[in-house]
Amino acid sequence: MAEGRENGNRDFSFIQETIKQKRLYQSRVVRRIAWSVASGLLFALTTLAVWVLFVPGLEQKADRQEVQPVTLPEPEEEDTQNGPAAEEGTVYVKESVSMELEDYKKMYQELMQVGNQVEKSLVNVSALTVNTDWFYESFTSHSSVSGVLVEDNGMELLILTGYDGVEGGGSLQVTFYDHTTAPAVLKKYDRNTGLAVVSVNLSDLTDSTRDVISYAEFGSSKTLRSGEPVMAVGNPVGNYGSLLFGNLTSCNQTAGLYDGSYGVLTTDMGKAGSGSGVLVNWNGEIVGVIQDRYEVNSQKNTIQAYGISDIMTVIEHLSNSQDIVYLGIVGTDVTTAVSEAENIPVGVFVSEVGMDSPAIEAGIQPGDIITSMSGQPVTNLKDIMAILMKCSNGQNIQVVCQRTNKAVYQELEFSVELKILE
Repeated sequence: MAEGRENGNRDFSFIQETIKQKRLYQSRVVRRIAWSVASGLLFALTTLAVWVLFVPGLEQKADRQEVQPVTLPEPEEEDTQNGPAAEEGTVYVKESVSMELEDYKKMYQELMQVGNQVEKSLVNVSALTVNTDWFYESFTSHSSVSGVLVEDNGMELLILTGYDGVEGGGSLQVTFYDHTTAPAVLKKYDRNTGLAVVSVNLSDLTDSTRDVISYAEFGSSKTLRSGEPVMAVGNPVGNYGSLLFGNLTSCNQTAGLYDGSYGVLTTDMGKAGSGSGVLVNWNGEIVGVIQDRYEVNSQKNTIQAYGISDIMTVIEHLSNSQDIVYLGIVGTDVTTAVSEAENIPVGVFVSEVGMDSPAIEAGIQPGDIITSMSGQPVTNLKDIMAILMKCSNGQNIQVVCQRTNKAVYQELEFSVELKILE
């Protein structure tokens, strides 16, 4: 009996076990809280480390990248009457230096290197056109003109060239510095200045050609002076790859074209009938684009070029496939001094109106003085050029003119529909 009770107690001994409570750190909730606190602390420490180590450097870099206004010091005027003050007791010794033949050779070799570098940004644009004569028989004509590598837009290589060489709309081919060729298309043109932009697909260029060519480096034609040495590069004598050395004979001539005037650089270098290319200073910067739209009468048969500073806006518009519209007037500025002396309004005096031009169709006549266009005041030809550059083909603008009637000026307003010079 006793043995049975012992066996029974042994069988149910688990009922007598004591269930212990989990310790606090073993709780699932506490563990989650502790993990969250530890993660937050680690994130805070990481953020602090990044702030201390990297943020000061980033702030310094941001400061370096911020665009700061540039202020150039004005040149000091030298007292030409008295001359610069010499230090007391200083003795100046003047020594004449003569150049030997080898010195000339070295100078021209260095100039040729500059010209050779510029040629990497030049191309030859060839046009093959099929025409029909009076007897309806087809014939082909071939022309070539020099071009300047302006820039690329990610898809196309943009080349500035002369419109006369590509106006036929035929098959265009571009030859690069390494003598490789690629097909091209006429992108935009301005018949007024005779400039055009053709494009070549970047996919049509080989890697080797991309490595050797370079984009043009443009200088300023506003700072040039007569007598400065320049080089004519490209096709100045009718042959691609030719190079001439010479000097500027004048920098203050202007070409009076429709709706504006463009600076013309004249040189002492003889020109060919089909010459083209660019004028370059001795730093290798393009300062002019050879042109034949306008010729200074006193310097015929010499290379003459548009000053690059005056045509940069035209180049930019053509490169961006933007229309260049025209009004069709030839005029001169009526300055304040002329206005007071002649008792006429300030503006642009219309001396000529082009046939079939938007101006003549609207009723503008020679003798009118343009004082406002598109709601903006006009005081000179530059104002007209700037306003037209913002307009598009087919756009109507209001042109306000002063017209004399028995010595009394009356204000007239014309609605002009602008178009491209064809």
